[in-house]
Amino acid sequence: MKYIRVILVVVASLAVLGVAGWYFVRWNLNRSLQRVSREGGFRKLLDVAEASVGSAAARDDVHPQRGNAADEGALDYYQKNPQALQRDKKNFETWSSALLIADAAHKGGVETSGWRSSATLSWIPASRRADAWGRAFCVESDRQRAIVVSPGPQALSSLDCSTLKVPNDDLARMRRGMLNRHPSGVLIVFLDGFDQSR
Repeated sequence: MKYIRVILVVVASLAVLGVAGWYFVRWNLNRSLQRVSREGGFRKLLDVAEASVGSAAARDDVHPQRGNAADEGALDYYQKNPQALQRDKKNFETWSSALLIADAAHKGGVETSGWRSSATLSWIPASRRADAWGRAFCVESDRQRAIVVSPGPQALSSLDCSTLKVPNDDLARMRRGMLNRHPSGVLIVFLDGFDQSR
């Protein structure tokens, strides 16, 4: 009987701790969401999420690293650095469009026969044919890989895709599926190693 009482006390204590923990988590989450709501709503939270992904997708040489403060979260960082928020959101928009194009070319078995402007490719959704700065991508796709090039933030206009060259040596140094900055200033997303049986 004594052991049963001890077990019941332990179980009841664990239940009380579990309920208290649940309420603490709910209270803390509610406080955080109220803060976000006061500081600009859920659109701001979405902006921060997009910027964080854009920052992670871009190579280090596209942008400086975030602050060194270990306790500074993305919301605080981007609130203090609105230019970084806009830059990283544009990185996200450019990367997500370029990745969608490369993936669609691969899955659709599209072969472009050299470099083509995204503005002329009907299989690309109209909303994805330009980078975050409103310039058309250059796209090259075959059975082995798909490469999507943005003129980048410093360009004055879209690229002349017919003169574009991206050497294999340059691609070998880049991260697959990420937003890579070429020394010329263009941004490159590529996928390779496709299944030869398609």
